[in-house]
Amino acid sequence: MINVDVVVIGSGAGGSIASFELTRRGFKVALLEEGERINLENSYKSYTSTLSSIEILRTKCLGGSTLVSLGNMVFDASIINKIKNYGIDLTEEIEAVKRLMHVAEIPSYMLSPFALKFMDVTERRGLNPKIMPKSIRYDKCSACGMCAYGCPNNAKYTALDIIELGEKQGLNVITNLKVESLHRQPLEGEIIVNGVRYGEKLKVKCRALVLAAGALETPKLLAQVHDDEKIGQNLFIDPFVTIGGPYDGPSSNMGIQMAAYVDCGDFLLSPHYSGLLPFQLKVKGVKSEGRQMASIMVKIADQGEGRVWPNGIIEARMVKKDLEVLERGIEQAKEILVEMGVKENEIAITPIRGAHPGGTAAIGSVVSRDLTINGCDGVFVTDASLIPPPLGKPPIMLIMALALKVSQRVCEYLRR
Repeated sequence: MINVDVVVIGSGAGGSIASFELTRRGFKVALLEEGERINLENSYKSYTSTLSSIEILRTKCLGGSTLVSLGNMVFDASIINKIKNYGIDLTEEIEAVKRLMHVAEIPSYMLSPFALKFMDVTERRGLNPKIMPKSIRYDKCSACGMCAYGCPNNAKYTALDIIELGEKQGLNVITNLKVESLHRQPLEGEIIVNGVRYGEKLKVKCRALVLAAGALETPKLLAQVHDDEKIGQNLFIDPFVTIGGPYDGPSSNMGIQMAAYVDCGDFLLSPHYSGLLPFQLKVKGVKSEGRQMASIMVKIADQGEGRVWPNGIIEARMVKKDLEVLERGIEQAKEILVEMGVKENEIAITPIRGAHPGGTAAIGSVVSRDLTINGCDGVFVTDASLIPPPLGKPPIMLIMALALKVSQRVCEYLRR
């Protein structure tokens, strides 16, 4: 039996920040991760498939999806105000995350020719393109375009960097641990986490439990210690497609991906290459081998009509409004590509996928506006489950800022 003040389950954007912050504040913390510790350059091996009608991209490793994210750290007014509407001011937390993750816009000299072309065309169309803020060591970045597969140069700042800071201050990191059950002991004010590691049973006892296993796993864990029919509802997945085709110009598969973006409110456009595009073009009868490619991601803010059921079944859904928004985004992207020089009859679209699942223990629904859970003392949530739909933008900055705010609530609970 391991005895600690706090157990954090999940080591991605939220779990890394929460475990680091609580350790920094002097608490004894155990960070539990089902996956293994791997090098950033090998993180493409951590992708796992999700059984759902729409494929949802996810990973299983120490550091979670931050290892294969594109380093996007959006913190615009629409996101800040969305959370402010729930009475939560994240101004200080966002500044703290920016320092921790070294967030900065991509230097102009590192913008790829295709990103510059995208910005030029969208500017002429009055779409107000912006350079994407990233958490990247630009002095190490070779602009190879491999961000979604890890990073061969260890140029990205990820949750691993935060976890390593925590370890230097005493954070206990336990990888390869599959959590099997949670048991609350209300009279003792303790929670028992039962898991299996390398075939051996392991128990960890704590006074506070922080769930950060992601929006697809956290509701299944939370349902073991809290009875609320809203747990698992409101699943959003930020559906996206990549649309593109061959042309005579700079290729979208070279350079930092999603280096710029256009915020159209309910959808986002950004330069992005997908390895699925050549196959889609081949199916359409378009030869792309040896040709340059122009391609754009269309990401929408879906309404959050999906669900994670208590038995673990994941139901990702897009309603009529979502499909209409996606179609508008595709048409906008298609017009941009044609203006770039892509022939309209040589444009293909990848299948719809989900990138940022969230909403399954949302603020204002399962979690109270003060970031505690009524009737479930000592249990907290600090991942994308907290985010009320819709979102439609990269969520890592928001998750990390919320994790800092939740950490304050954990401290208040433990010091009561």
